[in-house]
Amino acid sequence: MKPVVLIAALGVVLGGFVSYNYVHKPHQQKLLRTEALIKEERARHALQEDVAALLAQVEQYRKRLATEPDVSVLYREVVALAQQAGVQVTTIAQEPPQPLQQYTRLGVNLQFSASYHQLGTFIDYLERSPLFIHVDRLEAGDPFSGDQLSVKLGLSTLYLPPPADGKSG
Repeated sequence: MKPVVLIAALGVVLGGFVSYNYVHKPHQQKLLRTEALIKEERARHALQEDVAALLAQVEQYRKRLATEPDVSVLYREVVALAQQAGVQVTTIAQEPPQPLQQYTRLGVNLQFSASYHQLGTFIDYLERSPLFIHVDRLEAGDPFSGDQLSVKLGLSTLYLPPPADGKSG
């Protein structure tokens, strides 16, 4: 009887060994690989969503830039905003476009008379303009010389050519 028990015990041990090494262990490894692939795919998907959001943001910023490397784009926008703010422009001079590394700087210089309120309104309009406008320089005359300030303002925007592949961003 002892040999039968010994053979049965040996069979159980051998069956357990085979079952563990050739059934359980490969399935466990396959499960770990599948979990790693799922984690990797989730990370890739999250990265794709981040890239899509950044590209959308880049496109929003690109839409605020000049559509052509012509200073008249900035000139027209500034004159329209000055009129809306009630500012009396006395002179406006376009600067020649300045090509830089990947973009072109477009600039204008203007002189005008305005009250504090009109100046504040004009600056607000510039900041809210659909066209990106940077205030490069602001000089205001003596505030005690009357109710109108004499103001010199240097403004600029950027032109960024479309990407070579024709796609935005």
